[in-house]
Amino acid sequence: MRTPFTMDSAGFLTLLDALERRFNNVTAASSLSFAGIDGDLYPVVQPARAGEEDCADRGESADFAQSAGAEDSAQPEPAAPCPGARCDSALRSPASTPLSCDFHGRIGAFHDEVFDPQLVELASSAFGSTCWASLMCVASLGLDAALVECARQFLTHTSIIVRQKGLAVWLYDLINDATMAMLLGQTSPRMPVTIRPMSQVQISRWLHGSGVKRFGSQQQRAADRAEYGNQAHRLAAYCMLRWGAPTASSAQIATMLLTNPGIGMCMLREDPNVRAQGACTDTRYRRVVEYLRSLHAQADLDYARALKIGDVPWLSPDGHAAVTIAADRRYLYDANRLVHAYRALWDRATADPAQLLMAVEETRTLPGEPLWENPVYLRGLADSLMGSVLSDDLTMGFQQRDRERFDRGVRTLEHMGDQVRAMNVLMLPIMAIDECEPDWNAVAARGYKARTTQWRAFCDRCDDLATVVLAQLQGQGEGFHVRAAATLLKQSLPEYCELALPLFEQEIERLAAREQDAADASAGVCGQEREGGAVHVDMAA
Repeated sequence: MRTPFTMDSAGFLTLLDALERRFNNVTAASSLSFAGIDGDLYPVVQPARAGEEDCADRGESADFAQSAGAEDSAQPEPAAPCPGARCDSALRSPASTPLSCDFHGRIGAFHDEVFDPQLVELASSAFGSTCWASLMCVASLGLDAALVECARQFLTHTSIIVRQKGLAVWLYDLINDATMAMLLGQTSPRMPVTIRPMSQVQISRWLHGSGVKRFGSQQQRAADRAEYGNQAHRLAAYCMLRWGAPTASSAQIATMLLTNPGIGMCMLREDPNVRAQGACTDTRYRRVVEYLRSLHAQADLDYARALKIGDVPWLSPDGHAAVTIAADRRYLYDANRLVHAYRALWDRATADPAQLLMAVEETRTLPGEPLWENPVYLRGLADSLMGSVLSDDLTMGFQQRDRERFDRGVRTLEHMGDQVRAMNVLMLPIMAIDECEPDWNAVAARGYKARTTQWRAFCDRCDDLATVVLAQLQGQGEGFHVRAAATLLKQSLPEYCELALPLFEQEIERLAAREQDAADASAGVCGQEREGGAVHVDMAA
């Protein structure tokens, strides 16, 4: 069965046009502010680092050593000047400016006021917290005309494709480009330079250099290609949540893009415009989608039976909001059963979930294991409770029978369960992000390798929590889980809190009404007792 959906291309284009206008205005002002600073008077020179002097005359080897030194150095570099600022010392050293893509208030080397606030909001609203939004912000500084042109061409190309063929075609093409880059092991020319934090000199080498080494070391290139794929799927999931309809289809496709990217990409092919471009017409993946739906239905029946016999965690209504207590109990039940299921299967041979799904897709061979012994269901459940990256320790630790890694995953899940038990599922993303978000000012003072690691890890955590929200908060009103997950993919915790606050306000009003009813009832009882006492006294007299 196909998953029909539509995407509001017109709404996306309206936002994109506003972003393009703001970008042009900001870059025009930036070009005036930085005019002449990189001329003959103040040439761009890479700051010398220990050990690099010996490589100065080694041609390509020197270039590579310089890049590696810039990547791994832990020494902080001066922050970039705000466009239009009149700080001569800053303007005289543009080469030492670290251009980091730690985005949305976490741009490692920058203070928030460096970027135009309106541009930041428009970029993040259009592209979520991805390297394409970072590209708009970093290019807006106007420090490199080639970077500005690269960003402008991206906006123009996006606008043309979406206008002519639709938003789904543009997203599918982007994912396909990232996928081919990984399969071929070649850096795509469409991959943004802001795929990781780097200095202005490194960006200049990327844009103006030649040969594959301008993209970094072999290890960096491989990691960047993988990250390009991650961010393409993240962008597609964000756009599906933001501009896709209906809600159920949007949530399902976005979840697949975050947890099972291959199936998610296939689901994008259901758009007629994507098929018209010559996309693969193989629809066997629908068997996998239907099978996963059947597992979810079985799980719901299993939970209903557990509720009937009282075999679920009990939570005090006084300590948990009525709007989330059902979701809280289901989360704790599933987490507890998942760990017990994995431990019960530890000494038994189990199949690889990916191979089981491949058999379902190719031959319609359905696994015969019961629900709580089915590796496919257990893996999907772990993703819904923790997210695909955070659950790796648990699922891969079990699959590889790595006890240390598995126990680490169990501890993570138990910690998340403790947070749900102490508060609720609605608060879980807030607490989890607060725990894992680093001090971005401290990160900015570290080397580029450390910045890249911190930034990508934080993005993965936000993706994981968006996955949890999509799975666990479906009963909080029409489309709430979709809007909430989109704010997490955008890495905007304030927006998530704004969505959650009305639910808590309703709970406060409910509790206040209940307390008032109890007070009124108590007052009525007391009045009856006083009246009864008066009658008794009169009769005694």
